[in-house]
Parts: sequence; structure tokens; C-alpha cells
Amino acid sequence: MNIVEEHRGKCIRCGQCLEVCPRYEDPDLPGQLYGYLEGSSNISPDSLLRCLTCGLCVSACPENLGLKPLISSARRKWVNENGLNDRQTIVDPEAENNLFKKIAEMDEIPEFAKRAGSVVYFPGCAGTYINKVMVQASVALLEKAGIDYSVLSGLEYCCGAVSAGAGNPGPILRHGQKNIEEIRKRGAKILITSCPGCFKAFKDTYPRMFSNLDFEVLQVSQYLDLLLKEKKLTPENALKYRVFYHDPCHLTRGMGVYTEARNVLEKIPGTMLANKTQEGSACCGFGGGTRVNYPSDSISIASDRFRAAKKLGCEVIVTNCGGCMQNLIEAGMDEKIKIFDIAEYLALACGVKIEREDRKMIELVNRAYSSCVSAYKKPDLS
Repeated sequence: MNIVEEHRGKCIRCGQCLEVCPRYEDPDLPGQLYGYLEGSSNISPDSLLRCLTCGLCVSACPENLGLKPLISSARRKWVNENGLNDRQTIVDPEAENNLFKKIAEMDEIPEFAKRAGSVVYFPGCAGTYINKVMVQASVALLEKAGIDYSVLSGLEYCCGAVSAGAGNPGPILRHGQKNIEEIRKRGAKILITSCPGCFKAFKDTYPRMFSNLDFEVLQVSQYLDLLLKEKKLTPENALKYRVFYHDPCHLTRGMGVYTEARNVLEKIPGTMLANKTQEGSACCGFGGGTRVNYPSDSISIASDRFRAAKKLGCEVIVTNCGGCMQNLIEAGMDEKIKIFDIAEYLALACGVKIEREDRKMIELVNRAYSSCVSAYKKPDLS
């Protein structure tokens, strides 16, 4: 049974998917997607590009369907029929308009020695080139815990997940097996990733495409939770904040990882976690290509996370994803609420402070977007 037959057969037309969706409200959209995927009609590119791939629709659906699987399939079909545009190649490592190549031309990028380690840390492209504080904090914590680690960073090891989500499977096909072999060569028993997309690639996609892996795959929040439980890390400093934890879509709804970051936050002296469960979690507006295709919409959606945090009386938002952090920082430039990555927040509690240049980072990202994609417009923050 193909995806259209399954979706059409199970869908009860309750509309729950559209009620929770921040991007679509047309009740005819499922039918339009059926027609396009079956080849009986065409579809507006806007109908495909607006999706955040956040998975809220899947979680809300009584039959666990939602719109996301249909849109993901339709994106792949669109690329097959129309080819890739510059917005779909922007994170392809081999593309001339690669975002991270452009940023590397404008900024200093951290380099790590190629060495063996029982733990391999995979920061992902966003952590390596944009949200470098995530990498710096994670490495500082690995050092503090006395872990035998290696760092696998840079475009040559891109996992390919973001390109695949945009309908471009090329990078994951070219890099997947090579990445696995490099991790094995370094002697890894555990692979840890910062980016939720990288986590999904190694934990779910790679085993299905390239056979089962012979090392454990953990997201940074899971590994930090483990280090705290094993007493290899002990928070020394009280961080007296009421904290809102922002659940990254691809980590939580995508991979079912909700509790570990919350466990980490609740072990930090002085910190009070306001949202102890994932109830009410929502998208930051970054994913699915929305940040590059609809910049102002993307930042507007991120602003809603500040409203949710303020409603709970929070002074800090902690997240666990480079894209989420980028969007929240840009949306919150004039907000009093502070934004932290989970590793950065724990590093502070462990006596390690990482210097940040948020305005520089956002300026670089927008300059890079403008150089890499046609007709890009910087978000309207008014």
C-alpha cells in the first residue's frame, strides 16, 4: 500500500492536523496532495514549501497520519520533476551556494584534530559554522568529565539530513557510508550529536539505509544526563533562573526524546524548570526550509515561544538545537529573556563560561543567506 492509499484509507477528516498547524488551514490540502502524488493534478510550490516539518500534525492526528508524510513525499516528487533550486541546495556540501562555505569565508571556524576516541562528538554543520557556542560548551564538558573523545566536524562529514528534508537526497547518499566508516575508524563506542537532524540521521535513517551501526547513538542531552547520573559532571554554581525548555521538533516529536534535557536542568542548583512536560510544546519556526523561504514568518513563529515563556514567568529559554537557538536569538534581540543551549547552560553551572557574539552571528547568517539564495529578504523584526 502506498502512502496515498494508506492516508486516504485511515484519514477520518477530523481536521485536527490543521487545527494545530501554524502554517496551513486549507481543508482541501490533503486532497490536493493526494492528487499531486498520484499524478492526476499539479500543485503550487507554496503548498509544499510552507511546511515546517514540525510533526505537530502527526501528534494531533488520531490515526498518527498528519500532513507531514504527504508533504515530504510531494517534495521529493517535485524535485524529481523540476530539479533543485538554490533554496534546496543551500546546505548541500557539494553545492557552490552552500551556506556554510560562505560563512567560513567570513568567519573563523574551529578546527579539531583527527584523533581516536571511544566517544565521537558530531556537532553538525550548524554547530560547527553558526552556533559555535554549542560545540565549545559540549567539548568543554567532555574535557571536564575526562572523556576520551574525538570531534567529527566540517562539511566533509555533513550527515545530509537537512538536504534530504528539502527533497534533495544526494548528500545523505554520498556521505552516509563514509561518515559511518570514519566513526568506526576512530574507535567509537558512542556517537553523540548536537543537531536533532544529525541524531535522526544516525539513529534512524542511516541504519535503514546502510545497515545497523556497531556504536551507540545519543543526542547531547542524553549523554549529559548520563554523565550527571554517573557523577562525572557535578554542577558547582547555582543558576537562579526560572527556565522554559523549548522542545526541538525533530528531537521530540521526531525522535521521542523529551525527558533527558529536563533531567539535566532539574539537576542544576537554583534552576526552576517551568514546563516539566512536553505539553504545549511548539515549533520555533526554523525547520523545513521555512527560515530561508519565509524569513519574516519564521521569526514571527519564534516570537510565540517568548510569549509562552513569559506566560510561565520565565527569565531564560534553554533549547537543544542549532536552528532553534538561531531563530530564538534573532527573534529575541530586544527581549529580556536570555537564550541558552543545554550544554552551554550546564557548562555555566560547572564553572565554564563561553563567550558569545549573538549580533555578529545573526548578521553573518543573514549576509550568507543573501549571498547564497536569490531574492532573499532579511526578516522584518518590527
